[in-house]
Amino acid sequence: MKRVLTIGGSDPFAGGGIQSDLKTFENYQLFGLSALTCVGFLDEQGAFQLENLSPRLLKQQLASLTKMTSLDGIKLGLLHSEEAITIVRDFLIQNSELPVVLDPVLAFKETKTTENKRYMDKMISELFPLATVITPNLKEAALLANQDKLRSLDDLRHAAQIIHAFGAKQLVIKGGQGIHGDFAIDLFFDGEKEQLFTRKKLTKSTVNGAGCTFSSAILANLCQGNSLPDAIATSKDYVYHCIEHGVLMNDGSGSVWSGGKLKEE
Repeated sequence: MKRVLTIGGSDPFAGGGIQSDLKTFENYQLFGLSALTCVGFLDEQGAFQLENLSPRLLKQQLASLTKMTSLDGIKLGLLHSEEAITIVRDFLIQNSELPVVLDPVLAFKETKTTENKRYMDKMISELFPLATVITPNLKEAALLANQDKLRSLDDLRHAAQIIHAFGAKQLVIKGGQGIHGDFAIDLFFDGEKEQLFTRKKLTKSTVNGAGCTFSSAILANLCQGNSLPDAIATSKDYVYHCIEHGVLMNDGSGSVWSGGKLKEE
């Protein structure tokens, strides 16, 4: 059985984060392993917060995995600190033969502009060249490309060209609900050609974790020998079903359910 690693944060609502990744890997008949970078929670005011694990703990988790198992692929989610980026970079260099899917989650506090830019610049310079494919959503793509809000397909194309020029070998920008029209559009770009992946938009609110699930499904498909375009197409269908069968929370929001695809089958 192939073994795949997710490095990222913990989502207590289990829609996103390593929880979503591990469930997705299992659905694809892969053995999922994890290394935790941070933990999410609601504070007393109901605001979502993140607390980092120490760099020492992240290093120890990765060293433990190196000692105990081989790997067939790596998915990167929320790293959330510059120290974590450096540790993960070194780990990727040691495992340079593996497919790497980087979901560049940018959980920024708007008041920390300088810290945010340092984190983003470090991710671009140290992780982009090591990733097989990068999977930003609209907001993340706009931040990475230093553009205003992306609203159209032309905006997606322009942002993709900029991000590719920063060192991303291949990327897929997740359009989601944000592009005008009736269809959710994802744009794949490898520096030479583009490919669009479309499905009719859903009206469900159970979308927490859709991006995490999409990127982990791409890795799962790559590890099963699928081409990247085929992996993207299959993963988009997978996420669609996970949203359709998602789980509502008390505030009306909701998380994707990775059992949704199995239920359909």
